[in-house]
Amino acid sequence: MPRHPKAANRPQVPELWGAGVVQLRLWITPDDAPPTRPYVVMVLDLKHGMVVGSEMFDTAPTPADVHTTLLTAMAKPMPGTGRARRPERVLVGEATFVADLQPKLADISVACEYQDLPMLPEIARELELFSREGEPELPGLLSVKGVTPELAQGLFAAAAEFYRAEPWVKLTNGQTFALRIPAKGGAEWIASVMGNGGVEYGLAIYKSWAMFEKTFLGADSPMETLDPQGSLVLFYESVSALPFDDYDAITQHHWPVAAEQAYPMPMVFKPGDDDNVRRPDAAELRWLEAALRAVALLVRDHLHPAGQGDYLPLDVTLTLPTHAGEKQAQARYPGGQLPREAQPAQPEPWEAGFEDDAEADDEDDVPLIDRRMIEGTLSKLVGEMGAASGPTDPKLQKAQKLMYKAWEETNPAKRLTLAHKALATSPDCADAYVLLAEEEADTLARAVEMYRQGMEAGERALGPDYFKHEAGHFWGLLETRPYMRARAGLAHSLWELNRREEAVEHYQALLKLNEDDNQGARYSLLTLLLELDRDADLLKLLAQFKDDGMAEWLYTWALAEFRKNGAGKAADRRLKAALKQNQFVPPYLTGRKRVPNPMPPYMGWGDDDEAAHYAAHHLNHWRRTPGAVEWLKGKL
Repeated sequence: MPRHPKAANRPQVPELWGAGVVQLRLWITPDDAPPTRPYVVMVLDLKHGMVVGSEMFDTAPTPADVHTTLLTAMAKPMPGTGRARRPERVLVGEATFVADLQPKLADISVACEYQDLPMLPEIARELELFSREGEPELPGLLSVKGVTPELAQGLFAAAAEFYRAEPWVKLTNGQTFALRIPAKGGAEWIASVMGNGGVEYGLAIYKSWAMFEKTFLGADSPMETLDPQGSLVLFYESVSALPFDDYDAITQHHWPVAAEQAYPMPMVFKPGDDDNVRRPDAAELRWLEAALRAVALLVRDHLHPAGQGDYLPLDVTLTLPTHAGEKQAQARYPGGQLPREAQPAQPEPWEAGFEDDAEADDEDDVPLIDRRMIEGTLSKLVGEMGAASGPTDPKLQKAQKLMYKAWEETNPAKRLTLAHKALATSPDCADAYVLLAEEEADTLARAVEMYRQGMEAGERALGPDYFKHEAGHFWGLLETRPYMRARAGLAHSLWELNRREEAVEHYQALLKLNEDDNQGARYSLLTLLLELDRDADLLKLLAQFKDDGMAEWLYTWALAEFRKNGAGKAADRRLKAALKQNQFVPPYLTGRKRVPNPMPPYMGWGDDDEAAHYAAHHLNHWRRTPGAVEWLKGKL
């Protein structure tokens, strides 16, 4: 008796079916496992040109899997493909499966033989296109005119060396090299390393300093930052981001790849809405191969610290190995001088008094609340209770009321009008300068000027005796807040201008004036001290706020202890406390997980979003501390 009575009992019809296996050019990307390419077993009714059955598999299907899929198609065909039935014959697209399938299908009186089924890949391509929502697959490098396997091999080898050199640990995207390749007669392009923030790793190339400057300092729209000739970029991605032609070529030619997240993806982005992405041409790839070698060599052998987070200037000629032999390149650091004073002034949301540092991108999101809107009500309530509140100067009182009104105003133009009116009423209105710095200053230099004037206005309004007698609990007194806002804004703007020591002094002053640190100045100071390698001051700051239970405090304290004394009881104890508070941080610091882009808008105590925010600010401090990441790995 047949071993499969359900299939055996179906009526047999004079049809020819086909069955075969195709590995799809798609990736399954689970969060907790490496990406995989799925397989599909398809069963076709060749007489009527229909797919009567299919099944997906994570691993290569066996003859038993094909047999089961066939029986399922006979017993329960896909909707719209007819009633249950048995064909007379089945053609199998895998010759090695036939010997196993023939006796099993013979049990239900179905003949089986091998025949190539070219229509299977065609059907699979349609399925893939549907899964990509109609977007065509990017072409592989070898499809580009003039690109040979040898050139691609050289590019991949250079990309692997660049990745292992980890130049993003030493360089920010604003610290550039000017590269002339070849050294004599070649054009000078600007190379900017990506990856300092742990989000996107790679190398961006700009064909002029003006284009880099425009990109770095900002433009009205992202498209304006693209070179009209095309912006050349090499990203490092997981295998699932590669065109499948590149993946197949890697497998065939054994091109080197440095790590699971380090598959090189060279691209050229062009202005325009349509067809704005292409693969680099052969000349661009040859230049990129040499540039990757050059930057890796420069970071390893030629960059020397100059203090304050920068490096000594250099101008050297390099001899670089390439797939076509040695090549000379001229390299200069820095690639140019950024006019930071002209950088757009974009205040941090906390400077503006917001409760959270996220933008409300979704229409359904709850609008952010500006704390300053509440202060007018608080001031009025305190006054009604008979307590002293706010400035005693009548003109300044009137000006501050105008600013309370400005904080509640949603129309930007009206807000600015109220700020100017407040200053015309009293030049000692610090909040008016703060609003102008946030919303009218078009450059960092202008913002610094406004914030400094606001700080000085606040000093005049409060008077020297106030600083002498009330230091330590500012902010608890409403009249101090305009001054504190102005000084915090000044500190941040100076930091943006790379005037870090000045910024440190202002943050330290804020903490002396307000020991409870309602503004969160300690977090900015924490980062600055790390950047300046002021470890003794860092440990004092950490101890000053020893009860801070946030991941940023606990993990940085562990790092600071490691930087001071290396692995030992003190560092281990701090790390244990940090791991207990937030277990999601280590994958970001050890490179198993990338920092998300965009960042999560909110974060909770001890959750993954808090971990992502910590890594975004402090990943490189761990990577720049010799042995720190390895120590962390050993404690997991």
